[in-house]
Amino acid sequence: MFAQINHMAMISNQYAILEKYYQVLFGFRLSDRKEPPESASVVGDGYVGLNIIPRRDGYVGGLDHFGVVVDDIDLVLEKMKKNHPKANIVKRPSSRPFAAYSGHDPDGNVFDLAQKGGTNRKDVYAEQAEKGWTQDRTFNRFAIRTPNAEQVADFYADVLELEPVKVKADNPNIHLSDGRVILTIMPWKIDGFVDMSIKRPGPDHIGIKVENLEAFKQDVVRLSGKNPFLASMPLGGSPESEVRRKYFERNALGKYQLADPDGNWIDVTDE
Repeated sequence: MFAQINHMAMISNQYAILEKYYQVLFGFRLSDRKEPPESASVVGDGYVGLNIIPRRDGYVGGLDHFGVVVDDIDLVLEKMKKNHPKANIVKRPSSRPFAAYSGHDPDGNVFDLAQKGGTNRKDVYAEQAEKGWTQDRTFNRFAIRTPNAEQVADFYADVLELEPVKVKADNPNIHLSDGRVILTIMPWKIDGFVDMSIKRPGPDHIGIKVENLEAFKQDVVRLSGKNPFLASMPLGGSPESEVRRKYFERNALGKYQLADPDGNWIDVTDE
């Protein structure tokens, strides 16, 4: 594939707790990147990383962006300039080993961009093959809510050459894939949030594949009982939260949905 989704990012004032949560519940490992202890936490499945960024003044917490590595950044820039004038891209500081550029699609959704084999190391998250370890629980999806879903999907299909994939027949969204991770584009309309708080356009949830769903559910219960700070946030339970839970369920591809301790939605499957 021309592009590979290689990381996802969230912002949290509980970033140290979330690091431990994703380590313990999903078996994700700390990156070998030598970051100062006050920097973002980075865990991953050996191919896809999760950057958990400390929340700073003026920033909104929650899922924030995803990142890709591509065969040819110049071709990406050329396609964006020629075919997608509402999208844009800027060069990032050289201190970032995971993103040479950051850009946005025609609706303003942000993504990081690096080139395979470039000065920004392509394998910064691809540690599994090097270390010879296997990972049963892996990232498999990043979902975005956006007003112009078809236009945005066309952008990623053209610029990143992500390919359409078929999923559940009753799922209302558009799905593209790099061959390993699905990028889900969810149409956003304000009238879709009747009886619940409005979720603004932007990242919606991540997906994780596990080896056995029943074993995973037992791990959720065990972890919550052992350490309340690492307890998953329950979904549903009140009239409005039931509406939110059903909204998430409609847009999910997995079999089981939950939220991490900071409320970020996670869609889990064993298929």
